[in-house]
Formats: sequence, C-alpha cells, structure tokens
Amino acid sequence: MTNQHIGSPLGDFLSEQGMLAECQAGAIKRVISWQLEKYLVDTGTTKVDLAKQLDTSRASLDRLLDE
Repeated sequence: MTNQHIGSPLGDFLSEQGMLAECQAGAIKRVISWQLEKYLVDTGTTKVDLAKQLDTSRASLDRLLDE
C-alpha cells in the first residue's frame, strides 16, 4: 500500500512561508480564550471580576475573549 498523503507536513509548509510563529501564537490565544471562557462558566465569575483578578481592564479581557 502506498502513502496516500503527498507533500510535507503543514508545520514545515508554514515554516517555509514564514507563518509558523504567527499561526502558533493564534492557536495559543484561542486556547487561552477557551480556558478563560470555561473558567467564567464553571465558576460563575463575571468578566469584571476576572479582569480584576488578572489586573487588566474588562475591555482588554473582552478583546481576548472575542477570538
């Protein structure tokens, strides 16, 4: 049986195009955003209270959660 997948892995392609770091940063941001949303739901914490805990503004928190 032959390999049905042709070409190099996506990470190699992104690295060659100079886009790997940008894609990784975006993925990390989405994971952090997801974790914060989950924390808000699980604990019943408000965005205002979470922003205070993180020592940031609610607007900054909203920008992060918009992803």
